[in-house]
Amino acid sequence: MHISSMFRLLALSCIFFLAMAFSCQDHNIPDPPVTNCKRVDGTQRAFDCEFEFVKAEFYNLDGTKKDIYATVTPSNPNFDIVEPAYASFVYNQRVNVYYEEFPATVTIRRIAPSPTGSNQYILRKNIWTMSPTDPTEGFSDFSYGAPIVDPAPVTIDIPVGGTYTYEVSYGIGGYYEDKPRYLDYKLPGPDLYLFVESVETAKKLKQAPYNYTLYRDLAEGKLLLRPTIIPARCTGLCYLPPKLLSGHV
Repeated sequence: MHISSMFRLLALSCIFFLAMAFSCQDHNIPDPPVTNCKRVDGTQRAFDCEFEFVKAEFYNLDGTKKDIYATVTPSNPNFDIVEPAYASFVYNQRVNVYYEEFPATVTIRRIAPSPTGSNQYILRKNIWTMSPTDPTEGFSDFSYGAPIVDPAPVTIDIPVGGTYTYEVSYGIGGYYEDKPRYLDYKLPGPDLYLFVESVETAKKLKQAPYNYTLYRDLAEGKLLLRPTIIPARCTGLCYLPPKLLSGHV
């Protein structure tokens, strides 16, 4: 009888310690990997972002010389675009639409190696949102929801710490309101972006188990742009030239 009680006590003790061991294992589940950037919703991105934007220098061409009028950095996204002449941005007067492209020299820096080993990237330039945490995205040119045709990939083969510079023509289109002596140009959204996207990493992130859909989450680096269009004032009779009735000529 005494021996039987001892066996029962040993069996209960084993069950207790096994339960404690499993309980401890439950509390030691490893955390998700901490990466160097986050998604729009504030959670960790599955892979490190490979690049950071250093600057974008917007310029006008004076012959062959670049006249830089704005330098955008991650800490300074605000800049002014000055219309050179009254109604010079108007694309179609019949529907009060404007469109213009603004050249810029962009510099990025590699901050992490490629997780896939690929050196092929897409340089995107036409995404806008209402805020950095907005769960939707629009297009700052005349795409208007049409199927997006990706630009041709470029090869960026630089080490961590190295920089890469490229030229971009940033298109902005929207509508305007005809005010006395000036046109009030409306931006498609307050937040516009430049992106660097890895061809192979984006393919992975679009698939299960990640299922990313936002370009901002797919991007290996992004630069926020917050332009303000300063319209030219009409100094005489305020009318749009006939050649602007249906678009630029």
